[in-house]
Amino acid sequence: QPDAQASTQVPSHLTKEYREGSSLRSESSPDWLRLAEAELTRLAEGARQGSIPGLDQLNSVATGIVDSLHGNDRLLSQVLNGSSAPPLVTNPIHVSVVATKLGLGLGWNREELCRLALAGLLHDIGMVSLPESLLMKPEPLSSSERTFMEQHPEFGAELLRGLGSTFDWLVQVVLQEHERWSGQGYPNKLRGSEIHPFAQLIGIADVFDALVSFRHYRQKSLPHTAVRTILTEEKTAFSREIMKALVEQLSLYPLGTHVRLNTGEVGVVIELKPRRPLTPIIQISRTDAQAEREETIIDLSTASMLYVVEAVRATEVT
Repeated sequence: QPDAQASTQVPSHLTKEYREGSSLRSESSPDWLRLAEAELTRLAEGARQGSIPGLDQLNSVATGIVDSLHGNDRLLSQVLNGSSAPPLVTNPIHVSVVATKLGLGLGWNREELCRLALAGLLHDIGMVSLPESLLMKPEPLSSSERTFMEQHPEFGAELLRGLGSTFDWLVQVVLQEHERWSGQGYPNKLRGSEIHPFAQLIGIADVFDALVSFRHYRQKSLPHTAVRTILTEEKTAFSREIMKALVEQLSLYPLGTHVRLNTGEVGVVIELKPRRPLTPIIQISRTDAQAEREETIIDLSTASMLYVVEAVRATEVT
């Protein structure tokens, strides 16, 4: 199981990727997203041969994600800003980050969060057992294809059983990530508290990431639209406690969202107010008569005459 005191030092076999990714990280912190991508790629190669070659290195990455999110929301902001990498690479990383952020909001301790982050990184490891033609299909799946796809939790659980009884908890989470509070999930139609708490958080993070990610057959949603979609269309799929954590930790206007104020100005959300999701802190860029650019920080919770009218796509911002 993940060690609550696990080191956040860069895993030795990933130092090359770390050096190559130095331009993508801050000087004081490893680029945990890049390191996660490299380690998951290595594990997937082993899983395609029928076994998981050990989780020590991935556990170090998971612990790094937890400690980073304890310090600030930089990782979350990177995730919400999207990625050009394939979903099979980005989804487990995004889910791990978002689920961990929700776990922080629920007050979980560091050991629980390290397990949660690790489970998020591995929640769809069973996908490696599916044919690439199915995974990369550009249009929606047929009924029979979807039925086959829904076997991936069982494929993933079987792979993880090879790690021994220490990881029985992880097998359970991977099996249950697609179960839903109302009993409408799969593969075993579990309901309510029958579902492991980690699986519940990873499940809602997975839905969120699917909504904000591009698919060939639909446009991606803005983060605040994805939150609203979950609140309205998935209201029986997750517990009220988890829904509340989603709103409080991601806000209706998550980090990185561009918002238009009642003044017509457009700013970007740079900090959230967990108990005041409608009034984040935003940054507005203004240009004066001498064409000099200045950045203004506004806390909407204290600016009584200002409020958000709507969120806008970054491509619409001039």
